[in-house]
Amino acid sequence: MLAVLLCRFMAFKNIDLEAPLGSELLRNAKSDLPLAVWESYCLKYCSFPSFGSERELPVALYSWRFDPNNAEFGPIDPQTAVDEARVWAIETMRLLKSDQVAEALEASKRAVKILVRGSSFSQPKRGQPATMRPMAVRAYIIQKFNADPKKPRASTITWAKLADLLFIENRKCPREIRDTDGTRTCGVVRHQYDGPCVKALRTAVGNLRSAMKHERIPL
Repeated sequence: MLAVLLCRFMAFKNIDLEAPLGSELLRNAKSDLPLAVWESYCLKYCSFPSFGSERELPVALYSWRFDPNNAEFGPIDPQTAVDEARVWAIETMRLLKSDQVAEALEASKRAVKILVRGSSFSQPKRGQPATMRPMAVRAYIIQKFNADPKKPRASTITWAKLADLLFIENRKCPREIRDTDGTRTCGVVRHQYDGPCVKALRTAVGNLRSAMKHERIPL
């Protein structure tokens, strides 16, 4: 069920991926723009079915776009998620049979959101929190659209710069990190290339790249 329920592309439609987006992404690093560019990029190569003219993403990728701590996407028990999503899946099929495509898309979207919440609940407690997922998407897209013309597959935006863009608030990093002394607030005003926040971001982007590769999205 998780593999086949889909949701339509919801924001920033008609993004021109051939346009020079690098500067705009840097100016809007924490906005929805990098997330929407990533979704548009994935949809370009996604081989999943579509509703009419709408391209769709598999749940495995769709879930990277959202912070599970958001009230709308907070984790719920997996069995509850399956039970609730089944209702909306049946409703989607009913609406499609009645040629109510727009309504079917909305029902499909509800089903996917519920399944994402159930998936977040069942994630291992160790390792990176799912809240790093949208940060990883932003970091991946910002680097990709700020490619270094002199170095293949390299970016002009360093990992430390990315960490500053994505984590710094009120001139310091409020992110909670764990080290040998326990849990503490990062608190730096500028990240170093080998700092814990940078390492966490690189790991999250690595996981994102693996998820995209699994869905055959070119990197």
